[in-house]
Amino acid sequence: MPNVPARIAALRAEMAKRNLDAWVAPASDPHNSEYLPVRWKARQYLSGFTASVSSMVVLKDKTYVWADGRYWIQAEIELAGTGIDIIYLGKPDVPAWNVWVADNLPEGSRLGFYGATMMAKALTDVEATLKKKNITLVTDEDLADLIWIDRPPFPMNPVFEHDLKYAGETADTKIEKIRVEMKKLGANAHVLNSLDDISYVVNLRGTDVTTSPFFHAYLVITENSATLHAHTVRFSSEIRARLAADGIALAEYDAFFADLAKLAGRKVLVDPAQSNILTTQTLKKHGCELIEKRAPSIMMKAIKNPTEIANWQNCFVRDGVAMVKFLTWFYQNVGSGKLTERMISNRIDGERAKLEHFRGLSFGSIPGYGPNAAMMHYGLKDGVETQVKPEGFFLLDSGGQYDDGTTDITRTFVCGPTTAEQKRHFTLVLKGMLGLSNAVFMHGTRGLQLDILARQALWRDSINYACGTGHGVGFFNNVHEGPHNISTGFTDQAILPSMVVTNEPGVYLKDRYGIRIENILLCKEHSASEHGKFYYLETMTLCPIDTQAVLKDVLGADETAYLNAYHATVYAKLSPHLDGDELAFLKKACAAI
Repeated sequence: MPNVPARIAALRAEMAKRNLDAWVAPASDPHNSEYLPVRWKARQYLSGFTASVSSMVVLKDKTYVWADGRYWIQAEIELAGTGIDIIYLGKPDVPAWNVWVADNLPEGSRLGFYGATMMAKALTDVEATLKKKNITLVTDEDLADLIWIDRPPFPMNPVFEHDLKYAGETADTKIEKIRVEMKKLGANAHVLNSLDDISYVVNLRGTDVTTSPFFHAYLVITENSATLHAHTVRFSSEIRARLAADGIALAEYDAFFADLAKLAGRKVLVDPAQSNILTTQTLKKHGCELIEKRAPSIMMKAIKNPTEIANWQNCFVRDGVAMVKFLTWFYQNVGSGKLTERMISNRIDGERAKLEHFRGLSFGSIPGYGPNAAMMHYGLKDGVETQVKPEGFFLLDSGGQYDDGTTDITRTFVCGPTTAEQKRHFTLVLKGMLGLSNAVFMHGTRGLQLDILARQALWRDSINYACGTGHGVGFFNNVHEGPHNISTGFTDQAILPSMVVTNEPGVYLKDRYGIRIENILLCKEHSASEHGKFYYLETMTLCPIDTQAVLKDVLGADETAYLNAYHATVYAKLSPHLDGDELAFLKKACAAI
C-alpha cells in the first residue's frame, strides 16, 4: 500500500512554498479521458484510491475525496487509515467538488491545480462565486510532477489505422462535416482536446491506455486546414501519406500550446466539457473569441453509420461465442469450490484474446463473488485471492475492444443454492432489464424518461441502485460514450436511431451480494403515425442469461415471452460456431422457461 500520508505531506510542502490554500487533483488528463495512462493518475498516486472517476481536494489541514455511488464501498476500503475524508457524491445535498470548493474556501484564498488537467466547464460552473470571493487561481504548475519521482513517461507505441472497411467514413469527410457545423456557429477554427473524438475523426488508434484505443494528441481544424499534434515518431510513412491525402498536417505534441498563437484573433469553437483550462486560457491570451459549444464530433460518433452497425453485429457474435466457451468452463468447475475470482477473470480475458480482430479489453474485467459484487466497480487486488464458493451469486462485468466494435456485458451467475431473497432480487433485476429492452418510445424521449422502466420493479420493493441504468458505447472507442445516457439525472439529449446504449439495472447490498444483468441495445425506427415517430431498442449483445434463480411467477407474460425470444435468437446466432459440450451448454442455457 502506498504511503499516502507521506505523499500528501510532500504535496502540502509544495503548496506552502506557493502560498496555496487548496490543491485539486482531478481524475483527469489534458484530454478529459475516462481511463488514464498511468502517467496521468496523479489523484490515484496521491490518495491510493483507484476509482476511475473521482476528484481530490487537499487543504492545509484536511483532505477530501469525492466518490459517487459506484465507488462508495470501494472508497471506504481503499481510503481506510489514510486520513482522507470521503464525500459521498449522490447523497442528498452533497455538492460536487467545484461547488464545495467555491463555497467553502475563505475570501481571498489561492486555489491551485494544473490547468492542463482541469476542464473549462468545472470552473465555468462556479466562476461567479470564485470572482465574488476574490479567489485566485494558480494553474501553471503540475505539483504532482514535483513529488512523483518515478512518474511514467508518455507511451510511445506506434499509432495504427482504423481501416475504412470498419470505420465506414473517411477522415476528410468527417472533417468537412465538422466544418459545416463550425460555419453554423460562426467559428473559423475548432480545437479538439478529447482523444476519443480525435481518434474517431482521423481514423487512427493507439495503445496509450490499456482499455481505450487512443494516442496522445490534439487536433486543430480551420476552414481550410487541419493539424494533428502528436508524437510524430509514432507514425509510419503509410499513415503520414494517408493523413496528407486527407488534408491533415502532422505537428509535434509538445508544440501544441505554442502553436495556438497561429489562431490569434479568430473565433474558435471549444467544448468547455472537453477542453482543458490551459487550452482556453492560451486562446484567450492570443485574443481569440471562444465559442463554447458541444463538439460536433460527439454527436457524429454517437450516431453509428451503417458500416459500423453491420461490423458490430459480427463482433457481438464472436464475443458471444467467447462468453459461451467461458460459461461452459465456469459451470463445469464452480461446484468444486476451487475457483477464484482471479482464475475466472483470467479465463474470460483469455477467451477474448483468442478472437479475430481483438485489440484488448474495453475495461478491466470486474469479477465479484458475494460481498465483492456489491461494489459496482470492484477490481482485483495484487496478493488477494477470493474463493468462489458453490453457493450464491457471482457477478462478471467484462468486455473487449475489436477493430469491428466494442463490447460491454454483465452477467450474474448462480454458483449453487440461493436464498428466497436472492432469487427475488435477481428476478426483479431481470424484470427491469427486460422492461427497458422491450420499450417503444416517441421521438424526443430522453434517457430520464426511460430510466423508470428499469427501476420500477425494484422500487416496488423499496430497492434502488446508486448509478445510471445505461451509457452510450463507442465503436472501437470509449466503452462509455455520450452525449446520451439512461439515468435518474436529466441529460438534455434524446435517444435517437443508430445510437447504442447499455441496459444494466442491479441490486447492490453492502457486505452481502450484488446482481447486475447488462446488454447493449441499438435504437431503431419502430413506426410513424399522425402522432409522430416511434423508436424501439434492439438487443445487440448475444449471451444467455442464467435462469436458475428466476421466479417464473414474478415475471410477467410479456417479460417471459421477450426472454424466451431473446434466448432463441442467441441460440440461432451462436450455435453454428459451437460444438460438443459448449453447444450442449448453449442449448440448455437458452431453453425456454
